[in-house]
Amino acid sequence: DTLIILLQLPTVFSTAKFGFSNITGIDYSPSAIQLSGNIIEKEGLSNIKLKVEDFLNLSTKLSGFHICIDKGTFDAISLNPDNAVEKRKQYVKSLSRVLKVKAQKNNIG
Repeated sequence: DTLIILLQLPTVFSTAKFGFSNITGIDYSPSAIQLSGNIIEKEGLSNIKLKVEDFLNLSTKLSGFHICIDKGTFDAISLNPDNAVEKRKQYVKSLSRVLKVKAQKNNIG
């Protein structure tokens, strides 16, 4: 299965260690991706790809995922005082776009 994780480093590592073989982690922060990449390399986890992406403004390159694990992104969007309702709607649109039809949608809060 193809898995996308809205980046939260411990979640990325635990899913990789539980046998998922095609993992993509995303974060809008280049420094978070760089730090994660350094740790992934140190741990020898070659089944993880990392990308700098803003989940609310995704590139067209991200699609076809079976599972999305979100550990805090939706919460942060919902608590943002700057237009939270519209951002939640965009989150749902982005989620629908990256997942394959009939894929599992899971928000772990």
